[in-house]
Amino acid sequence: MRRFPIIFFVFVLIFSISCENKLSGPAQEISDEDSDTAHDGDTGETPDDDADTEQGSLFNLKVEGNEKNSLSCRLTFSTADKKKTFVKYYAPTHAGYKIGEETAKNDHYFFLWGMRENLDYTIEIYSDEETPELIATTEFHSGFIPQSIYPVHLVTNEKESVQPRFLLMTQTTNTEPYINENPAIIMVDTDGFIVWYYEYYGLEGALLSDTTYREGTKTIVSGINKELSLAEIPYEEGFEIDLEGNTVWESPDIASYSYGETGWHHQYSILDDDTVLYIGAEYLNNNTIISDKIINVDKNYNELWSWAYTDTFVPPEECPPTSIIYDYFCDWTHTNYVTMLKDEGVVYINSPRLGFYKMDLNTKKILWKFGEDGDFIMLSDNEFPWTDFTHTPQLLRDGSVLHILFFDNGLKKRYYSRVIEYKINEDTMTAEITFEYDGRDAGHGWFADQGWGIVHYMENGNILVGTGFVDPPEKSSIFEITRDARVVWELENYRNEDFMVEIYKFDKFIPPLEFMDEQKNY
Repeated sequence: MRRFPIIFFVFVLIFSISCENKLSGPAQEISDEDSDTAHDGDTGETPDDDADTEQGSLFNLKVEGNEKNSLSCRLTFSTADKKKTFVKYYAPTHAGYKIGEETAKNDHYFFLWGMRENLDYTIEIYSDEETPELIATTEFHSGFIPQSIYPVHLVTNEKESVQPRFLLMTQTTNTEPYINENPAIIMVDTDGFIVWYYEYYGLEGALLSDTTYREGTKTIVSGINKELSLAEIPYEEGFEIDLEGNTVWESPDIASYSYGETGWHHQYSILDDDTVLYIGAEYLNNNTIISDKIINVDKNYNELWSWAYTDTFVPPEECPPTSIIYDYFCDWTHTNYVTMLKDEGVVYINSPRLGFYKMDLNTKKILWKFGEDGDFIMLSDNEFPWTDFTHTPQLLRDGSVLHILFFDNGLKKRYYSRVIEYKINEDTMTAEITFEYDGRDAGHGWFADQGWGIVHYMENGNILVGTGFVDPPEKSSIFEITRDARVVWELENYRNEDFMVEIYKFDKFIPPLEFMDEQKNY
């Protein structure tokens, strides 16, 4: 992706959202003069109030650029009769998408997004009937991606083997003097193009993390990670936006910081019941030992459920050998991921030093522990049968069999990272390894020595992996592997000799768009 001087970028952006739009009917094109089109350079609005298509059945057509995201626009129009319409939009080098309405109406609104930068998009409006009819056609020119967003690079893309989705991630730079004061959230399509972004203009020095897409609400949630220097500033800890970039929820303002006793660390998420789940810290032994607590609150931060390790376990008086030791304190539990399944009445808690636990949600009783000194018998023959500092475990249940997928860092014994999946039987309390990938035989090995990393199950059976923080000259990458250990898709993040774009966590989801030709290769 090219970089542009700021002055030039502003000029191009203004031009892109005030581009010339023409409206045409099924059999004719109406010029700007004939349609009385007015152009507004500040808003990107292009009204076509007097357009005469389908004998006057469509009017008040407007295409308006989105000031929060130049890769999107708003389409509005009216119809004389109530219609349930749908829209297709595409460019010469982008097959584009189709979106439709659920009910018939006179006044119509579409938010068109997922565009690639600097392209001429044709917008077609159809009546949604048994035999759809093209009502009108107009145009929109997408803008440029802001300079504050770092480029990504698609390394591999075997389309026939890849799960088509959008990748959602937060670009973080935390190296002086390259700290990004306005961190960005981006979406990348399967072909490696940035197709959506959101620039965060909030508390200076705060970082975004744990950004996820909520399918039920079509919104995006992100936690705000505050450093110690910001601890005394009351500010929100998380927020939720719609796809247009509008804020739909913000958490209450509290004075906190990452690893503070009032703040969160490692995980901030909104559950299906619209409540907030996060991991907090608890300080023991005159603040020399850190433990963790799991907290579930409503959106007003009224506590609904909580559990601390000290509720179940006897805390150590001195730092155990399994702990992470910092300059001033000992990290005893280091919980980095929690899965709360309220419909099943269970909570899964991952402490990479102590083990992976299953807990009864109501009684808060530990049901079992998985790990080297846990409750399961290992059936598989492997040099390293158990995990060594895991991150972001994912669960997949098949009847009485539970599959657990780990990003396994290998910080203590192996000194190389891997992806490993176990199949456990809770009736027989046995475990076996069903998949392992470390990439070394294929020249694709890595070592995430900061303990980061993330894995996701894909619907097509593939596994999506993020390497997180790696040593130079490697780049933080996200790749998709098949069950026969082939890397079929890989995206690299930006790095130079001074710093790298760090990807702590990400989400990959099927967007609420119908791909018109998702397999087409341009």
